[in-house]
Amino acid sequence: MKQLKMLFAICLMLFAFNSCQKDDNTSVVDETSLSVQETQADETLADVDLLVDEALDSNFSGLKSATIESSAYLSDCAIITVNKTATPQVITIDFGTACTGKDGKVRSGKIIVTSNSFTTFPSVRDKSFDNYMVDGKKVEGTVVKTISKDQENNIRTAVIQENITITFPDNEGTATRVANMTRQYERGLLATPLDNQIITWGTVEFTRLSGVKLTKTITAATPLVFKVACHHIVSGIVSVSTSKNRSWTLDYGNGDCDNKATLTIGDKSKEIRIR
Repeated sequence: MKQLKMLFAICLMLFAFNSCQKDDNTSVVDETSLSVQETQADETLADVDLLVDEALDSNFSGLKSATIESSAYLSDCAIITVNKTATPQVITIDFGTACTGKDGKVRSGKIIVTSNSFTTFPSVRDKSFDNYMVDGKKVEGTVVKTISKDQENNIRTAVIQENITITFPDNEGTATRVANMTRQYERGLLATPLDNQIITWGTVEFTRLSGVKLTKTITAATPLVFKVACHHIVSGIVSVSTSKNRSWTLDYGNGDCDNKATLTIGDKSKEIRIR
């Protein structure tokens, strides 16, 4: 009888141990999946910001160097329409049914931007989307940017409010992204857009259709740095918490142009890759 009780106790211990391991593994999978999706959303919207800037430069700067030929995103298949006499002014970027950009990504649909002025600062820009897709991700919603400019250092700073829905390809689901951020756009020479970068800090709420919510906080001391040269976030630290009382950090590295980040949960860390 004692042997049976001991065997039963051992079985319970093994069951509990295996359950804990399963829960831990499931947790890491969930955190990795959430982190990858939100990073993809962040990089997708950074790309949108920068390709809109290219369209504006080619139509408003008046410089020969600001052309599609020198762009990092826009190719000849994108049709740019500008209405400078409207109030507010409107610029539409139409990618048709399939347009491959200089960055190799395939886009379709339209990005529509309105502003009280595209050439003077401070100014406000409203960005919306008409059936816009990039590499299978559908982007809907609005982005409002209030922009100021440091003319001497060629740095623009924008206070940004995002209310976006992204539908991911391959049955990966749909999520909403509500963000309040500050972004600095550091620009090099107009003829060499690959040396441009975006520096971002603020808060983001990323909610899957299932109801799981990720809240991330980026401080001005460790902001996210997105480089046009590689179209990835290359540095910065993010603190993350979820509606399931989980928390972790993401460290995007020291500036190397790669698609890697380090996810840390408690005292455990693992490298993840952003597809």
